[in-house]
Amino acid sequence: KALHFSIREIQSRMNLDDPYALELEYCRTMMGFLLFKPAPRRIGMIGLGGGSLAKFCHRYLPDTQVEVVEINPHVLALRDEFRIPPDDDRLTVLQGDGAIYVREAAAPCDVLMVDGFDYDGQPSALSSQAFYDDCFDHLQPDGLLVVNLFNHHAQYDVFIDRLQQSFADQVLVVEG
Repeated sequence: KALHFSIREIQSRMNLDDPYALELEYCRTMMGFLLFKPAPRRIGMIGLGGGSLAKFCHRYLPDTQVEVVEINPHVLALRDEFRIPPDDDRLTVLQGDGAIYVREAAAPCDVLMVDGFDYDGQPSALSSQAFYDDCFDHLQPDGLLVVNLFNHHAQYDVFIDRLQQSFADQVLVVEG
């Protein structure tokens, strides 16, 4: 099962026989944070999509609280279709603006995952200098930010420069 915003781009894909598998390479790459932080206590996610990352974390990180923010109510309406578990004491899915969430959320994260796209691609609200600065402030002192960037975006290099500025050049770029 796949989620598309347009005929050209797959936002998410789920194997019906193994709904917790990370079908898309970029999802497996994003989960690479586990090499650096194998037991995060709290993960914040911006962008739910088909829920691949949220389902994986909920299933395989039993001691981790996961909070997901999704702005698009149509994506949230597909939650059951993509077998995203209901909210419980470890998983919370909220409708809201990810940029506001990062700026105003009370509890800092060990890991913050940004995988927010809309019909036009990378939203400017999730790639501004202020947003990346807010991401830095939202993390624990030893926290990690994981961002899915479209490497063919006209401002890709600008986004990387912004991340380097916000995170004092402590940025690892993994291209896939």
